[in-house]
Amino acid sequence: MIRNATIDDAQALANIYAHYVLATTITYETEPPGIEEMANRWKNISANYPYLVMEEQGKVIGYAYAGRFRERKAFDPTTEVSIYFHKDYCGKGRGPELMNALFQELEKYPYATAVACISSNNDISAKFCKNMGFVFVGILENVGYKMNQWLGLAEYTKKLRDYNKNAI
Repeated sequence: MIRNATIDDAQALANIYAHYVLATTITYETEPPGIEEMANRWKNISANYPYLVMEEQGKVIGYAYAGRFRERKAFDPTTEVSIYFHKDYCGKGRGPELMNALFQELEKYPYATAVACISSNNDISAKFCKNMGFVFVGILENVGYKMNQWLGLAEYTKKLRDYNKNAI
């Protein structure tokens, strides 16, 4: 089941995300946010963007959300999307269902472009982005440093609606 995330999901979100922070270079955070911080992030993001969770048998196994791409006003028609699954549920074919649900929710918003920013050494997420209709647009080389290695940030874009002069 896919549903809107709530404040009560903060613990599950923190648990899922902590794995990526501590054991991977998928996120460039180095300290996992606690429950309170994840609750604050959910509150701030969900005020203006969709934030979804996927449940199985009453357990949150993944989440996806859209958020602000950049702070400058001219970037307002663009949103950045993210998706994370509990490590035990990765690679089992659930990602497209959750991401498509996020795209469906984004139809209710005025965003024209979605951006996905992933670690350039993350081949699984790169393949996922391409399969979801994103177009690779480039790599920002050596912009992150984690786990004793320099990391690049690969950027992908996806058109969400027709571009016109009457943006947000």
